[in-house]
Order: sequence, then C-alpha cells, then structure tokens
Amino acid sequence: MMRQRAARLFLIAALSAPGASARAQEAVVVPSIEVVGDPDPTPDRTAPRSVRGDRVSEPAVLEAPDGPAAAVARLPSVQVLSVGGPGQAAVVAVRGTDPSATLTTLDGVPLNSPFLGGADLSALALVPLDTLDVVRGGRSASHGTDAVGGVVAARTLDPLDGPDTRASLTAGSFSTVRLKASHAHVWEVGPHDVGMLVGGGLMASDGAFEFVDTNGIRRVRDHSATLGFQGMGRVAARLSGGHRIDGMVEGALGRRQIAGLEQYPSTTARQQDTRVVTRVAWEGPRLFGDSGWTRASAFYRRLGFAYQDSAPPSGPPTATTLIAHGVGVDAATEGRLHPWVALGAGMDAGHDLGEARRLGARPGAPSRTTVSGRIRGRFGPPSDRFETTLDLRVGWDQGFGVRAIPALGVRYDPWGPLRLFANVSRGFRLPTLEELHFDAGFVQGNPNLAPEDALTWDAGVELGHGRPWGVTATYFENRVRNLILFLPRSAFLVRAENSGGAVVRGVELQARWAWRWFDLRAAYTFLDARFGDTGLRMPQRPAHEVQGTASVRLGPVGISAMPGWRSGVFLDRFESLSEEARFRLDARLDWAFSSLLSLSVDAMNLTDKRDGVDHLQRPLPGRSVFLTIRGRR
Repeated sequence: MMRQRAARLFLIAALSAPGASARAQEAVVVPSIEVVGDPDPTPDRTAPRSVRGDRVSEPAVLEAPDGPAAAVARLPSVQVLSVGGPGQAAVVAVRGTDPSATLTTLDGVPLNSPFLGGADLSALALVPLDTLDVVRGGRSASHGTDAVGGVVAARTLDPLDGPDTRASLTAGSFSTVRLKASHAHVWEVGPHDVGMLVGGGLMASDGAFEFVDTNGIRRVRDHSATLGFQGMGRVAARLSGGHRIDGMVEGALGRRQIAGLEQYPSTTARQQDTRVVTRVAWEGPRLFGDSGWTRASAFYRRLGFAYQDSAPPSGPPTATTLIAHGVGVDAATEGRLHPWVALGAGMDAGHDLGEARRLGARPGAPSRTTVSGRIRGRFGPPSDRFETTLDLRVGWDQGFGVRAIPALGVRYDPWGPLRLFANVSRGFRLPTLEELHFDAGFVQGNPNLAPEDALTWDAGVELGHGRPWGVTATYFENRVRNLILFLPRSAFLVRAENSGGAVVRGVELQARWAWRWFDLRAAYTFLDARFGDTGLRMPQRPAHEVQGTASVRLGPVGISAMPGWRSGVFLDRFESLSEEARFRLDARLDWAFSSLLSLSVDAMNLTDKRDGVDHLQRPLPGRSVFLTIRGRR
C-alpha cells in the first residue's frame, strides 16, 4: 500500500511539470484566440516552402490572457496540454506526437527540458515576442533531434526595428493581473546602426475557480495561484558589408501552487521554474556563389525545476530539484551556384549537464553531447514555379552512435493560385535524462533505451495561394519505432521501456476567406493514432477537432467569435477510461482608440463548461473574462 501511495505521489509531482506531458500524451483545448496567418510563411532559412506553417504576429493575439499557448491552439494538428488557469503549465504537441517530440525555441535556442522533454509555452507569456511560427512535419534534418512532429519558433522583437515602446496591462478573472513592457531604441554610429531592446513583465493570479467533479458536485479548485517575473536585454548592430551581430540575455522565474488531482488534492505542493538564456550571433554575406548568406551563433541555457510537498495527501514529504545547463554552437552557410541550384552546409554541437536532487535519494549528474553536420540543396528555376529541397544531417549522439537523417521536400505551382507540395523525412527523439536515469525505487529509468525513430511524410494541395481566400488539404503520416513509455514491469516496479511502435496518420483541412470588413478562418483535423502491437488508440488524441474564427471589423472596432469542438478521447492506453466530447466558444472585442492606445476584452468558455478535465483528469476553469489595455509609440 505504501508503495502504491508513493507511486501516486510521484506521478502527481512529475506530471505537474511542464515537460511531463511528454508522457501524458494528451492535448486539451485551452482558451483559444485569433490567429493571424501568413499565406506563405518562411519561419527561418532552414524550412523549405513545401513545409506547411503558420505565423502569429498580431500583438493582440500574442498578448492575449493565455499567452503564446493560446495563440497556437487554433491551428490544425496542434494540441495544447494545459493544467488550466492563468500562468499554469502549457505545452504543445504537433501531429499526434508527444510534446517531447515537438521542438520549441526562443530566438533559435532550444527550450525543451533535457530532463522532462517538453517546453512550457506559458513561461513565454511575459517575453516581448515579435512572431510565433509553427511548422508542422518532421524537421529533424534541419533542427536536429526532438523535432519529429514539428517546430514552434518564438522570436523576440528586433532592436533594430526601433524606436518602439510597448506596454500592456491585463486584469480579469481569478484575480489575475499581468503587466509587461518593452522599449527599443536605435542609434546611428557612423555608417553603422546599433539597436537596444529592454523588456520585462510580471504576472500574478490566485487561480481559484469553481468546477463540477466526477460525481456532479460543485467544488472549488484552490491552491493554484501563480506568480511570475521576466526580464531581458538584447543588443544588435548592423555593420557595413552586410554583417550583423546580435546578443541577448533573458531570464524568468515562475512560482506555482500545484493543486494536484481532483481525487487527491494538495494544499502544500509548490513548484518553481527558472530560465536563463544567453545568445550571441553573427550573420554575414555569402562565402561562395552569386548570392547567399552565412551565420554562426552560440548559446548558454539554464533550465531549473523544483517541486516540493511537505504534507502530500498520502505518503511521506517529497522534494525534487532538476537543473539543466546547456551550451551549443551552430554555423551554416548557403550560396547560389547557378540560377537553378543553391547549396548549403552547416554544423552544430551541444552539451547538456544535469543536476538531479531528490529527497531521500543520491544526487545525480547525467549529461549528453550531440555533434552533427548537414548539407542542403535547393533546386528550382528563377521563376520560382517549383522547388525541390534535399537535406541530409549526419549526427553523433552520446551513447547512441552515428545516424543519418535525410529529408526531401517538393513544391510545384502549376497554375496561379494552385500549389502542390510533398515532404518525407526521418526523425529522432533522444530519450530524456529522466527516461534514462530516473530512480525512485518503484519507478525507474532505463539506461538501455534506444531513441525513438520516425518516418514522417505528408502531401497536399493549396488552392488560393497568395489570394485573400484559400483552401488547403494535407494528408500526413508518422510511423514511430522504439516508442518510449513508462510501463509496469511488476506489482512493485514501473520502468521506461521501448514498447514497440505506433502509427499516427491524419488529414488537415484549412479554409480562409477575407472580404472587406469580414474575415473567416476554419480548420479541421482528423487524427488516427494507434499502438502498433495492439492496434488500440493512443490516449489523449482526439480523432476529430474543429476550430474556427469569424471576425468583423467596422472602423476601429473588431469583434471575433472563436468556436471549437473536439471529439471524445481515451484517457488511458487500454481504452477503459474516456472523456466526453467538448465544445467551447470564445470571443473578443478589440477597440483601437488611436494608433497609440487600444483595448481588448476576451471572454473565454462562454458556455461555462465546468466539468472539463485536462490530460490528468485535473479540472479546467469555466467562464472567464479579461481586459487588456495596450499602448505603443
């Protein structure tokens, strides 16, 4: 009995972490907001235009109450795992993968936890973001491991775009207050331009809300308050000869009360997350060919996670501290050798050093190192009517040897608004440090794990490319081998294992239409994710999901309605526990008083559904309303 209680306690602690959703395997729709899409986004120079992506850049969207996580929740094949409530953890999974197989970056620096796998997007709510790009499809050949499902790339404001001053104040339900501000300034220093950006913010929420439990009884979800701080500085210089240098220092601190499961609530569990990111980068002209570019960067990143519960619902007190120090370097170049041919090459290396301390256990210091080289070829006529992109990465990962990771993308525009595209790639996800080395006696990692190995491909058609209207249909498929799961090996042991494979296939449909003052967007995702050995559905993946946005703008006033529906899901891998289908309706009112001042009112979950639960059966909040005032000059 004590072992079972201790196991429950471990699951409450570990799965309350942002990256722990990598093993929870579910995406719960969080309050969603309007997404402003780029009809042909090119998030970075490593993504071919055959790869489908969406760009969020509207400040009102990026600064909505739920922050960046809500900004991507309305995109097809993008699922958000959220604990619920402002400031609580939220991670993203793309195309049926786990969050640990979706790479998240901030200005190119990976934010996925080497210990826990996923990256907490809610921790970026106070960062002065410029854009948020979501690229669907395997990108391991360009970005390295952990990009099997796709990439979420967050970018901060460019100091050289100044002068620019921004500030916003949000207040609303759950006694939530958020304040963030940034200022960018540019100086002309001789023939050069030098820009500086400083920004920061704070957020506080008591997190308490009413909900309906599994027995139909109204209760209050308390002990879920959050408090967060963030600050950053960024300097950039544009030099003669096409050179640019860039430096950034960013840090964040978040403190959360962890309410625990509905069945086992806690009034003493607390969690603290810290982040420090530093980066220096250089970009310059081509090294060869008629046109092109060259760039190099280096970063240091520290991610900290601390959880403690002095009086859990059952079992002894617990405390866990995980700290990951990471360094990385990257260099790449590309040049056009012929009007039809551009070639590129690059290399990168990274090292993660972990510190793991648990109450009653010996401390550990796991580490891992990766080194890889890559080449790329882009082939297509100057008319840009079609393009073929070939990527090949050869990487060495500590403890896992050498592997080749190829990718091929094809894009063809046979006629005006019609575009055809297809991609195929190999992807890898390295086991996390917890999956390799965790040891709590009854729950253990496995140092003999093999990386998850995936073959991903997609193909589709877009009608209306470059037009104010359009329809896009995409079929995708991920075939994963060596799937990593924590499985019971006996009545007294749960261990990480390579548990065979899985097949994830689906269809994405997107439609958009803009006419004068009216804008309509809709997305539908069909997802069929099954374990290869049993044929049972993988838990927490809805088979059907529909998202929509209908907006009307009359002068300075805009009104948006954002409905969303998903089908029911299984909550366990045996298809014995399920959660019903869910519909929610969000709305927003925007009022631009002038070019300097605007106001937004966000009303979420207007149907006031209070019996919804997240991927661990923790209650989700009902109706909420937030007011945001933004200023810019």
